Amino acid sequence: MSEVLIIGGGFAGLAAGVALAESGRAVRVLEQKPHLGGRARSFPVPVTGSVVDNGQHIFMGCYHATLRFLSTIGTLDRVRFQPHLTVHFLDRNRRLTVLRCPGLPSPWHVLVGALCSASFSFKEKLEVLRLGRFLRTPKMTGAGFERLSVREWLTRLGQSERLQRNFWDLLCIAALNEDPSSASAALFERVLRLALFTSPEDSRIGIPSAGLSDVYVGAARAYIRARGGRVECSRGVAGLLVSEGQCRGARLASGEVIEAGSVLSAVPPFQLAPLLPGELLRGEPFFAPVVSLRPAPIISINLWFDRPITDLDFVGLRGATVQWLFNKGRIFGSGENCVSLVLSGAHRHIARSKEDLLATALHDLAGLFPESQKAKLLHSLVIKERFATFSPTWEAEQLRPTARTPVRGFYLAGDWTATGLPATIESAVASGYTAARAILQDY
Repeated sequence: MSEVLIIGGGFAGLAAGVALAESGRAVRVLEQKPHLGGRARSFPVPVTGSVVDNGQHIFMGCYHATLRFLSTIGTLDRVRFQPHLTVHFLDRNRRLTVLRCPGLPSPWHVLVGALCSASFSFKEKLEVLRLGRFLRTPKMTGAGFERLSVREWLTRLGQSERLQRNFWDLLCIAALNEDPSSASAALFERVLRLALFTSPEDSRIGIPSAGLSDVYVGAARAYIRARGGRVECSRGVAGLLVSEGQCRGARLASGEVIEAGSVLSAVPPFQLAPLLPGELLRGEPFFAPVVSLRPAPIISINLWFDRPITDLDFVGLRGATVQWLFNKGRIFGSGENCVSLVLSGAHRHIARSKEDLLATALHDLAGLFPESQKAKLLHSLVIKERFATFSPTWEAEQLRPTARTPVRGFYLAGDWTATGLPATIESAVASGYTAARAILQDY
């Protein structure tokens, strides 16, 4: 059997490589950067000796493909899952509330959790129950549903402006990385059904107890190599070799040509575009998303203090510019007083200077956490991921391509492909498995 060439060493590429290697196929993974991990990796900070992620990522119990992937490579124990879904919220009045869902069958775990939570008024609890009842029925979307934004859909379902702002918006922005007024209602509805209204186990949140790269990169590389595959970094691809409707390999930036029976691209659309022959990119409608999907940015603001400012692992922030705080020193058990603040769907903020973003973050913390006003800031690191995900509008949902392409021997994987999920780790891993399955069926 001929070798499968995989372009891209992030979650999608490595998951596909592991799945193919597991099935006995020869695999060669090429990554243009000197490190694996793509847009989901960690790296050391020399000033502090810490390891930080290029963006905060969480896992959920409904990430079935990801759990399978981590179990296969032997690192599932590096993600710490909650016994039951528990989310804290902090508002501008420094009022801390919690949504704590008991271990009841679905949907009662969420509904009882909402009823017992001080996060919602009595009226808002009824609104949550109404939405939960809708999501537990067979899917009835109605005319025009596929063209609705999250904001329009939630309003139609009787969710008040306050409940949307203080609860649903935080979930939407965290899951879809886009403002609810733009994000696809169909995609958010799917997320809610899977994450909140399938089972208590699927609703649990998992947080890596180590840097993200340590969760999967080294183990996936070792798994592929142990089965005769190759994983090579600093190997940029300049273009695909396509002739007579078939992909026969790739040409590297160094000029080297690599022939392969199958080629799988596991890179984002903006990186794929330069690899495709111009006539294919312009003339084949299938590849329209490569130039049509709009990116959505994420900003992470990492802060090191001389003392703790909270004893919470993570918390949703209401009424602040940043949306979530993750207590990385506590999560990693490192003893550091390091927190990571997340600003998703950051279109309006991505052009701001890092100094301005830092000032905003410190202002938010001062209003929410009294201890931060007493603490001394030792170091900061602002990370801008301009192309963190694609923007999941309803128009984008109609464009996302399948794993099989019109070019024989050429396949696609990545969180932006047609997985039915937003651009999450689960979407990336699921796409890798789907592409691997297509290759195994075809060759």
